[in-house]
Amino acid sequence: MSMELMVKAMKAKVGNPLRKLVLLKLADNANDQGECWPSYNYIAEQCEMSRRSVMDHVKKLEKSGFLRREYRKGVKGNSSNVFHLDFDENTGLGGESAALPSESVALPPSESAALPSESAALPLVNLLHPEPVTLEPVNESLKDVVTTSKKSPLDFSKWPALPSDQVFKDWLAIRKQKKAKLTQTAINRLAPHLVKAVAAGCSVDDVFELCASRCWIGFEFDWLVNAGLIAKQAIKADWSHSVFDPEDPLI
Repeated sequence: MSMELMVKAMKAKVGNPLRKLVLLKLADNANDQGECWPSYNYIAEQCEMSRRSVMDHVKKLEKSGFLRREYRKGVKGNSSNVFHLDFDENTGLGGESAALPSESVALPPSESAALPSESAALPLVNLLHPEPVTLEPVNESLKDVVTTSKKSPLDFSKWPALPSDQVFKDWLAIRKQKKAKLTQTAINRLAPHLVKAVAAGCSVDDVFELCASRCWIGFEFDWLVNAGLIAKQAIKADWSHSVFDPEDPLI
């Protein structure tokens, strides 16, 4: 998440509160370069609206210059959208400003004179992020973590690969902030989901970059799919992850 983009999205005048919610959700998912790739279904679920409504709002945001869509084709023929957010000073309501009076007809006279203020958008931000997240720097390297103690070193052999040092530090900062010490049990529980993600075409860095950006201390394969990191069309029919496991303490 980019706080700078969240602030710009909050200040943006889009002419519709639901459209603003969609823009805020895109900014919430975007990196510092303004890029994000959530699915329409994921945005619809998070914003509590229909997929068709999300698509309509995205088109109008694109027409107003707030974003640009790039169609990305996967290796297996599936396609997904990459959204590039742009809060240039010239972007705004533009041609849609003429439609504002019709949207404000039903409002009381005291409210129809102006668009919602920045304070009116704050509940939307609080909905996306109920509590502020403050990360403390982590100076441990991946090598240090693997060999934390001679008596009880952490074993990552069940993982298909290790993330890069910086990505791993960022993720450890999330766990440290949430007081979730990395244990061998946690490593072992993540292993099958990580193996499945790599088999679906993701890199280990992709997975942990998403975890760091979403402030996740862990993940499951389905979370990666719902976040748009893995296209649903790329998943083969495999119900093994949905089968009831009586030994799973989370069930």
